[in-house]
Amino acid sequence: MNKRSRAIFLSAILFRILIYAVSVFLMGITGTYENPLTMNDFLAAWTRWDGYAYLRIAEGGYAGNLFDGQFLDMVFYPLYPWLIRLVAVVVRNYQLSGLLISTVCYGLGCVFFDKLLTEEYGEAVSENSLILLSAFPFAFFFGAIMTESLFFFLLAMFLYFLRKHAWWRCAIVGFFLCMTKVQGMLLTLAVIAELFYGCHGFRLLKERKWNRFWKDVILNGLKCVPMVGGILVYLYMNYLITGNAFMFMEYQKTNWHNGLYPIWKTISYVFDYVKGGWYTSTGMSLWVPEFLLFFVYIIVIVYSIYKKMRPMYLTYFIAFFILTYSSSWLISGGRYTLSALPLFMAGGIFVTEHPRWKMPVGVLSYSLMMVYLAGYYLGKQIM
Repeated sequence: MNKRSRAIFLSAILFRILIYAVSVFLMGITGTYENPLTMNDFLAAWTRWDGYAYLRIAEGGYAGNLFDGQFLDMVFYPLYPWLIRLVAVVVRNYQLSGLLISTVCYGLGCVFFDKLLTEEYGEAVSENSLILLSAFPFAFFFGAIMTESLFFFLLAMFLYFLRKHAWWRCAIVGFFLCMTKVQGMLLTLAVIAELFYGCHGFRLLKERKWNRFWKDVILNGLKCVPMVGGILVYLYMNYLITGNAFMFMEYQKTNWHNGLYPIWKTISYVFDYVKGGWYTSTGMSLWVPEFLLFFVYIIVIVYSIYKKMRPMYLTYFIAFFILTYSSSWLISGGRYTLSALPLFMAGGIFVTEHPRWKMPVGVLSYSLMMVYLAGYYLGKQIM
């Protein structure tokens, strides 16, 4: 890493440490501890929701966890728990391993996101985008035992390599992305967009330059095909353990009531929950943020089109939005948004061009992050 990258990485790690320090105060305020706080108390406080599943997989594997005869942990992708198990060989603690991975990956993600944005838009946009991302109301999940930091790191690195047309590196990083979250598969669309925009695929077809089209578009595209091997590994694990390569989808449907759903129906039931209980704990934790974010996505997509954002970013962004809001039971929309990096890119462009908005947006966003972090510690439906 060059001097700037080292500074970005160090700043990111220090920011995470600051959030951890604030969380200790929240633990004392919101908890009922009778003895001095210990490291185990701290680690337990940062283990919520999906984090328990990742730790179970890391310790006992998929086959080692049965729930009423079902391998329900199959719905969680394998890379993060595998890394936890690997790091635990050294640190001898699975929870600490998870937090270390999340913290380091957040720092590395900031480095690659900065590299990408600095080259694409300049240092000012990069810095503003990083601030908006880090202060996003649900950005505290970057420090939890969740896949958000790992996916952020891999996604930023993938987009950087794709922008550089480093196709083989895209294939390798894409392989791991597809083993981290289902959204990793959306990067195949970003590859196609860049092949036809950055490699001039449409122009070559129009001019009938078949040799150049074969070399610049087809062959480069084929170099990226191994990235889908990541999802194939996950499907094979499903088949190996349950006998059905797509059993995770069945578990999602029967145990989490989650599956693909028309986007208009998703926003309809979210609105119904907002209308019926926006003032409740669950309303403010889940439904109000998801309802408001729906319109934030729409506005930012329109703005990104207006600013002529590069198609590889825009394609991923739109596909991510559609997939996120095509859920029959959307309960983590705020956390998922951390993977919508083009949203923060567009936000960085906007506040750079309109600096008077930088302070109020940043202060509001960071304040809400503290509110939701407190709710997270109080065990509210913030997931």
